[in-house]
Amino acid sequence: MRPRTECSIGDDAMEDCGFLNFTDDEMQATFLQSLHTMRKHRLFCDVVLNVENADIHAHKNVLASVSPYFMELFSVEQESKSHSEDVPSYRLNGGICRPALQILVDYAYTAKLEVPDVLVKDVYLAAWKLRMDRVVKECARHLIQELSSDTCIEIRSLPGIDKNKGFVQEVDTFIDKTFTAVSSTADFLQLPCVQIDVLYQTKQEMSLVTHDSVCRLVLDWIKRQLTDESLNLGQLLERSHLLYLALDNSLQDCSDLPPGHESESEIVQDYKRLVLKCPANKQRRKCLGAPGKPRVLLYSRDIGDRETERGHQPEWNFISSTKCGENTFLALATVNGVLMRISVKLRLNSIATQQSTTSQETTQTCPSSDDSDGKNDLELFCEVAAMSGPKCGLGVADLDGKLLVCGGYDRGECLRKVESYCPETNTWAHESNMNEARGRVQIAVIDGTVYAVGGSNGTTELDTVECLKHESKKWEKCSRLPLARSNAGVCELNKKLYCIGGWNGQSGIKQCDVYSPEENKWTSICSLNTGRYQAGVTAHNGKLWAVGGSDAWNCLGSVETYDPEKDQWTYSPSLLTARRGCGLAVFQGKLYAVGGSDGTQTLSSTEVFDETTKSWILGPSLIIPRSNVSVVVVKDKLYAIGGFSGKIFLNTMEYLDPNTNEWTTFVPQSHNEVDKFAEELLADNDSIFSKQNGNNNIHHENDLTDKVSDSDKQRQNIKGAVKKSKLKNGVNNHSSDKNDHHNHNSSINGLANGLNGIDLSSKQDQNGIAES
Repeated sequence: MRPRTECSIGDDAMEDCGFLNFTDDEMQATFLQSLHTMRKHRLFCDVVLNVENADIHAHKNVLASVSPYFMELFSVEQESKSHSEDVPSYRLNGGICRPALQILVDYAYTAKLEVPDVLVKDVYLAAWKLRMDRVVKECARHLIQELSSDTCIEIRSLPGIDKNKGFVQEVDTFIDKTFTAVSSTADFLQLPCVQIDVLYQTKQEMSLVTHDSVCRLVLDWIKRQLTDESLNLGQLLERSHLLYLALDNSLQDCSDLPPGHESESEIVQDYKRLVLKCPANKQRRKCLGAPGKPRVLLYSRDIGDRETERGHQPEWNFISSTKCGENTFLALATVNGVLMRISVKLRLNSIATQQSTTSQETTQTCPSSDDSDGKNDLELFCEVAAMSGPKCGLGVADLDGKLLVCGGYDRGECLRKVESYCPETNTWAHESNMNEARGRVQIAVIDGTVYAVGGSNGTTELDTVECLKHESKKWEKCSRLPLARSNAGVCELNKKLYCIGGWNGQSGIKQCDVYSPEENKWTSICSLNTGRYQAGVTAHNGKLWAVGGSDAWNCLGSVETYDPEKDQWTYSPSLLTARRGCGLAVFQGKLYAVGGSDGTQTLSSTEVFDETTKSWILGPSLIIPRSNVSVVVVKDKLYAIGGFSGKIFLNTMEYLDPNTNEWTTFVPQSHNEVDKFAEELLADNDSIFSKQNGNNNIHHENDLTDKVSDSDKQRQNIKGAVKKSKLKNGVNNHSSDKNDHHNHNSSINGLANGLNGIDLSSKQDQNGIAES
């Protein structure tokens, strides 16, 4: 017999060979079933989970494959493993119940989740703690389907629910729609309650308050107290708090009012004595301002869009509110991660009432019925109008008293769009688009001509420059930059345009250039000492300032100043906090660095350069953290526009109020604008009035009151307010009827109440008036 010949096939030859391909479709099911059987018979089990004095045997590999929590737990044990052959046992605490854990272990072995309705909440909690995300989502879906007014508070109180944003939104929407029913349930009434009294100066002022506006302001006040450690949660709940509306449109504690203040009535004095008796009372912060003259806030804000939350930070969220009495309101909110009731009661300041009826010289009160000049009318406020869309890295400038916004980036694309904001009317208008899309761009104005320099088109950095001349209203090309760049600093100094640093796709660059409009020519100047992009750049006291930024790896706190006469950059005092993407501007003679990012989080802090000490000091904090924010001074106000909150791109802006030295999102709303807005509403609804009333004559409205519906009565109130406005301004030359005297007194109140009952969304963009 011939011996068998041995042969071998090399790796290269194997690639040329055919293969047997077989996929066992039953393997996965069989594998899981086998593991499940072995667990039941405790075969090869290498871990024991102990909960509620019961043991559950399992295999580490299986549990670790479905739960990151178990993966970390067993990994730590593996690293410090002793030579003992005993099966380790882990006692699970933290509210995990045995039936829920048993269901989750079964799921790990079978890939099937079978949960009785009564255990879904327990399984959700256990899965959340063990980080079994797919189970968490499925339980959340089931809980949403079964939501009712009796169960929604319990579901909303689940630990860690704020990590599941979609789940939270669904539950909050349900609560908001059914809040009247929810507010009477036992679960709701057992929630901790913050009791707030808000002091107002006149009855008219109280009548114009809406439950959403005042409750949101209260939540803002609570957040300030807990954030600034003026109060802790226990002190917040132990007594009622008496507040007043200050000039910066924020609520302040009445105990902060100085002794002898004109608003210090017996109510305030009694409250001060109560605060002093409280053993936990601490020294309060300095009062931000005295109570303002009567006003109403036309408020639309979604503190949830203000907001500013991190994924792992305690939740602050306004959920819903309602009016439960003539001057009482009730709200539901999450306060530092805790679901709470907020009870708000409006109170009339007795001293203000007495003064308004006994003295014609009293200020900050409502006008009497004989006050026809309108000087003491209620002061209306609304939110600053938002841009057409969210964006950051945009160019801003003051152009003829208007705030001009060019380009920017909205996460999806770089933009060509240009729009302008008019502070007088609180409205935005579209302007001529740029020729080229530019994100991460800066602009400057010289002699009425706007220059947009460099930037990015979303694909590459740009060396192109274009300008918008006042006469033509069209964008024209200018001489190109010597070096393409984005995120450069751009500003005007001595009728010349400077481009400082920037990003060339690889690192922060040192190159700086200056442009002469007369010659249409760029010239390079002395380079920065440190290459930087996303730096704040502006002109101040005859020099250029380059503040912060990034060198591609690190956020910078260093500051450089450029002397054009010496053509030299020198280091100046560094910022308190290194930051990139901050805004830099000169406001009231001082240099402000606003917002930005420190590389780990978006900043709301600001810094002001103190010329006396030659150092940076903390300034007032922004309402919303903003990185890649643009700032500009227009008509004595410092605006912070757009940017990135750390979570979303922003279409909002806020400004630094020079009177209060605080950032705010409210602007005064003139009566003329409200009257005009009301007239537009009436014009849009003429057909409705014609059908139901049969007559649109404004002089016959009082005769038709008994014949129309409640919404028509609200419209009549608006007409009365419009009529009053016309009479006061000499527009209406017709004689008034016998009820004009009554209409004069109630017109403001009627206008506000009427607006509260009508959908304003269609007019919001045109008039900048937010929905009440």
